Amino acid sequence: MFISRLLNQGNAPLIEQLLEFTAARHKLLAEKIVNVSTPGYVQKDLSLTKFQARLRERVAMRRNAPPGAVSFDDIRGELEHPRHGILFHDRNNRSMEHLMSEQAKNALMHQLAVELLRKQYSALENALKERIA
Repeated sequence: MFISRLLNQGNAPLIEQLLEFTAARHKLLAEKIVNVSTPGYVQKDLSLTKFQARLRERVAMRRNAPPGAVSFDDIRGELEHPRHGILFHDRNNRSMEHLMSEQAKNALMHQLAVELLRKQYSALENALKERIA
């Protein structure tokens, strides 16, 4: 009980959800790259803006709630079918440059979240060991 409350009070649950989101989005981006020349393939993506909005709402809810009352476990990305850029005759966007830049941005966001989570747990470990960082 104490450990779970201690872990849920910081930013760790929020960062963990970001990690899950970026991992799921990375799979979809890889699928889009693999199927870039597949005729009739319907592209899928996770909406980063909608995911971030849900996280903001939950953080605002957590500010006014008692410690450990609000969790981030049920926040998931919303699947969408993007239709931006130059569309071909089958209504698909085949811009490899756009797909690769999205994959690079997603990978950077994932690495940032990993580093933030590592720092969070390192600080918690130091506190439990009664050391000053």
